[in-house]
Amino acid sequence: MKLREGENFESWSRRVDMYERGIALQRIAEGEDEVKVMEDMSRRITQKLLHPVFKLLQAPVEFDIKEHRERYQQALNGKTSTADHVDNDFESKYNK
Repeated sequence: MKLREGENFESWSRRVDMYERGIALQRIAEGEDEVKVMEDMSRRITQKLLHPVFKLLQAPVEFDIKEHRERYQQALNGKTSTADHVDNDFESKYNK
């Protein structure tokens, strides 16, 4: 079930849910075991809802590390890059 043009994820997920519930009700009406039907329905809904997320995670990401480092250094603009929760004297205090 594909996402329609201009459709948001929430409305698409409602369509997926209604579609899978319809299939489950048909299977139950045909006499299949309700527990198995419900387990299959929940698995199918979960797989369909996670598919777009997994597809985005697998998409190649273009990242230029040199450009990022340059922008980071410009953002620091002379400031130190030490996190504010790290004590600069950590070595002397805890490595005695």
